[in-house]
Amino acid sequence: MRLEKKRAEELSKRKGLTGKTIVQVIWLLVTGTLAYFFASYLFDQGLVTTGLFYNQLYIPRSVPLWGLKLIMVLGMVIVMQIVFSIGFIIASPEGRRRTGDATMHSRNKDPFDDRFG
Repeated sequence: MRLEKKRAEELSKRKGLTGKTIVQVIWLLVTGTLAYFFASYLFDQGLVTTGLFYNQLYIPRSVPLWGLKLIMVLGMVIVMQIVFSIGFIIASPEGRRRTGDATMHSRNKDPFDDRFG
């Protein structure tokens, strides 16, 4: 009986993760696409050149242009994922909850507590 309660409690904790995961994957695809177009624009306009990567960042010259674009895209996607995470922390109720408030009630139900059925 107690193991069933524990399993039910774990399932209820994971219940809201599906929606968050779908939103995160969609955001990853959108930022990846936007980052690719932005990196292509920067290279086409001459704002970023291959010399920047080869001479200043010491990346070997054997790395082709598409590899340099991929490096830029990965960097931009990582930054945008950090921005998304910070935004989620600020916008979600869990992120806005003040820590350290003493209460008589726990936020997590004890699955081994048999007093309430």
